[in-house]
Amino acid sequence: MTVYCLTETRKLLLALKLFHGLEESHLAKLLEHAELIDCQAGEYLIREGEQGHEIFVLIGGQVEICKRVKSVQKVIQKLGPGECFGEMSLIDCRSRSASVRAPVACKLIRIDGDCIAAMPDLAIKIYRNIAILLSQRLRHANEILALG
Repeated sequence: MTVYCLTETRKLLLALKLFHGLEESHLAKLLEHAELIDCQAGEYLIREGEQGHEIFVLIGGQVEICKRVKSVQKVIQKLGPGECFGEMSLIDCRSRSASVRAPVACKLIRIDGDCIAAMPDLAIKIYRNIAILLSQRLRHANEILALG
């Protein structure tokens, strides 16, 4: 399903960290193969342990990243509009490391990893941006651990 966006919306998407450095035409081509998702409150978009090879960009609403610890589901992070998730499995092709739940209704764009890989010039930029995002998240986690 094609994600149709007005020029203004594409410009807003280009301002997101995930799409940094992309041309508007590249983003438009990527969105031709993306899917727009409306998610209801309480719905899970990703479940820990599942296989998946797509990345999600949150357009509206909020999601919670949850990790199972000793049979208890704990919220480890909350994400808002403009943030992405699912990038770890996209990169390492392993099962999902956490679950993602929508506590409120939200709107997302789902982009299949094979679609990204099929456009090498675009993939280089997106993978670099994902590497930067993962590095920032790791630094943040290290700071939390250091504070005890």
